Amino acid sequence: METTPFVSIICTVFNKEPWLKKTIDSFLAQQTEFAYEIILVDDASSDGSRSIIQDYQANYPDLIRAFYQDENQGISKTWVSICKEARGQYIARCDGDDFWLDPLKLQKQVDLLESKPDCKWSNTDFDIYDEQGTLVSKAGFANHTIPLADTYEKMLATRGFTMASTWLVDRDLMVEVNQELDLTTSDDTFNLQLELFQRTTLAYLDEATAAYTINQGSDSRPTDFKKLERRFHKLLQTQLEYLDKYPNADFKEMTRILLDRNNTYEIRLSKSMDSLSHIGMESVTIYFGDEENAYSEDRTMTKLLQKEDILTIRIPKGTSVIRVDLSERPGYYSDVKLQDATGNICSPVYTNGVIVDGYFFFSEPDPQLIYDVKEEGEYRLSYKMISVDDIAAPDYIGKVFAAEFLDSQNRIKKLEADLEATKVAYNAIITSKRWTIPTKILKFLRIRK
Repeated sequence: METTPFVSIICTVFNKEPWLKKTIDSFLAQQTEFAYEIILVDDASSDGSRSIIQDYQANYPDLIRAFYQDENQGISKTWVSICKEARGQYIARCDGDDFWLDPLKLQKQVDLLESKPDCKWSNTDFDIYDEQGTLVSKAGFANHTIPLADTYEKMLATRGFTMASTWLVDRDLMVEVNQELDLTTSDDTFNLQLELFQRTTLAYLDEATAAYTINQGSDSRPTDFKKLERRFHKLLQTQLEYLDKYPNADFKEMTRILLDRNNTYEIRLSKSMDSLSHIGMESVTIYFGDEENAYSEDRTMTKLLQKEDILTIRIPKGTSVIRVDLSERPGYYSDVKLQDATGNICSPVYTNGVIVDGYFFFSEPDPQLIYDVKEEGEYRLSYKMISVDDIAAPDYIGKVFAAEFLDSQNRIKKLEADLEATKVAYNAIITSKRWTIPTKILKFLRIRK
């Protein structure tokens, strides 16, 4: 006799092959007093994701339901349609590159919501992992790596974060808010969170039950500046729309949040316009993670900040990750490199800045980069600061036009490459037998006339 599931775990997948097995295994590891189902949907992946889903569905036919889309629909359309398939009273969401850490996650969140009748939505704290599945930092909310937005006002004013892969939401409520989702949005979770906050209170479990995988270059963390700019403009458009959509929100609270932010920016702008002004005044600090990849003040290395410098870093025993704090103020760098003893360049597994074409932009305080390292190894950290915000500099306008010129050149090169490819394809067609033989026949008929 088939048991009706109490919770439906939904995982939407598009090209998540490197992480997907760990994600699904974390669902299968859940220990609950109730029945649950696992719904996997492949959004026309071009890698091996579909094959992985097929294997798991074949091995767990009573637990896993799989859906396959022949054409890519995108996360928003996929999420809205698949939620209608859920049979549980609650929906648990997890993205295909994240995974759950606690086998009691679902049970704890169900118990939490059952104890709070006014809450129909729960989330938890999370740990941060790199693309290889290595722990980078613990307790993202508790350690303020990413602030928790726990109200509608915080969410709308700050474009906040609740960690979607920890959600447990009343099924009927989720289907209801899905109907309000703009399917062209650049971030479906932003819209969904705004709608959920309008209808219920968020119940927060202060335990890290899930892993948030940082993927540089993903939709939420594009490395191309144009894509990043489009994402920000789309998010702003959403914010403006919601100002009108829910006019009864606490605008006084949102204004307070924005005024506080604005005051912080005013203080920064009131300082010297030159982004190099804190050279020699602050330090570069290297934090060595302990066995649990936690950082403390007693396991650090510091050196006075210079315009450019090279630091030799000797990794102590018991360290597999390091956090590099380049200063306490926002800064801009033309080059930041961490190299191992053989000269190989290490890529950061996490940064709170933006990396575009080899440039590092940190617009927020405490610019940070986190790297995986080898225990007791030796590394060299090099950096070079640049001044990009001195609008009074005599070459400022020149820099702006130079950047635009380079961007235009890149676009021209792409057009030239496309044109050359078109020429090659055209020549291949007109010199083929299928083309030349009919052409010769037509010419012959014209001559005969």
